[in-house]
Amino acid sequence: MTSLIIPNDGTSANVSPTLVLGYEASLESKNVVHDIIGGGIGVTLIRPRPRSGTLALFFTEESAAFAAVELHKRETSFTLSDTDRPVVGMRYIVDGSVGIRLTDDRKRWEVSIDFQEVEA
Repeated sequence: MTSLIIPNDGTSANVSPTLVLGYEASLESKNVVHDIIGGGIGVTLIRPRPRSGTLALFFTEESAAFAAVELHKRETSFTLSDTDRPVVGMRYIVDGSVGIRLTDDRKRWEVSIDFQEVEA
């Protein structure tokens, strides 16, 4: 699997995790349901927001994991591409936390990123 994260700020910086360890996303409905006097409901249908959730990235090298954290401090959007799972590819912004943790075997690193997909 080849994953690549590129910041959309015109620089040549990028990060390539060993693995996209986790991907959890959801769409938030924006539909509005109105109660109608005398009974019944009215519905206003609105397109949902783009997906949001959490990416979990796995790194075998400490320096690459910390580079991923540093990369996500930038005031820009990012593009994720993945050759094995193209469906996870997207342009996103950080929306929440960026975390890093040492795995239980104390040899590898995981970086988590709360994201909001944005339109290109």
